[in-house]
Amino acid sequence: MSYLQNFITNLKISELRKLAQSTCIALSLMSTSTYALTISHGDIIVGDRSSNLIVNGSFETGNESGSNLGWTPGSHVGGYPSSEVAAIPGWTSSYPEGAYGWWGPLGFAGAAPADGLNAVYFGNSFNSTGTAASIAANGEITFTGTPSFTGRPGPVTLSQTISGLSTTDVYRLDFWTSGENNTSGFSGTGLFGLDITGEGTTYLLLPSSSNSFGASERFYVEFTPSASTVTISFLNWGHITDISGTGTELVLDDVILSAVPEPETYAMLLAGLSVLGFSAHRRKQAV
Repeated sequence: MSYLQNFITNLKISELRKLAQSTCIALSLMSTSTYALTISHGDIIVGDRSSNLIVNGSFETGNESGSNLGWTPGSHVGGYPSSEVAAIPGWTSSYPEGAYGWWGPLGFAGAAPADGLNAVYFGNSFNSTGTAASIAANGEITFTGTPSFTGRPGPVTLSQTISGLSTTDVYRLDFWTSGENNTSGFSGTGLFGLDITGEGTTYLLLPSSSNSFGASERFYVEFTPSASTVTISFLNWGHITDISGTGTELVLDDVILSAVPEPETYAMLLAGLSVLGFSAHRRKQAV
């Protein structure tokens, strides 16, 4: 008997019925509501790597050397020779002159990469927002005015375009974040941008020792695509200096995009588990 069957067999039938009833009610509410972009966060992976629609989401392909490479070719500074500059396969980059995006084991991030050897660092010097900020519990940052970001001419951006999406399905973007020296020298409130076609740019808090996120944090962003082809972009304007202290800069890894199962799928799964549980219970009684 499988682990799942053993687990269900040991459940009381009354408890299983209560679970089925409460879950079906919740699913009914879900299926009758409209869906908008939602953002949450946590420390565990909830995305499905096996069905990931993102190419090279863990940034392992193209850099198996164990060294840090630049991914902002043509404007890379920071001590790496041009022979060590390489674009990240599957991704498109844009950046201002003087940006210094690094890609590899890094070593200066607050936490080790979430999946595999490599993570991506978005180096872009120092900047300010020029306006007051408000931070929500889910890590979203909003401003009283439009951020000016006058310290740098533009963000470092890493993008990927995904085609073949359904405009009636819900998708979950699950990704891991950390920061440069975010538990020591740059532990202030930093931010980065997430841009999804049709949703605009959302500003999100970077994890650091000065906030509850700590050394690293995952974000879970669920949305219904506005078109069958969308571009997902991550943006960094540098070390932000005018929110609270000097903030860290984005370190990104383990980007996963997958479809969220329909509520009906959960209901069918639950029904199957219920039947399995009743069947196992009867077999146990018959022994």
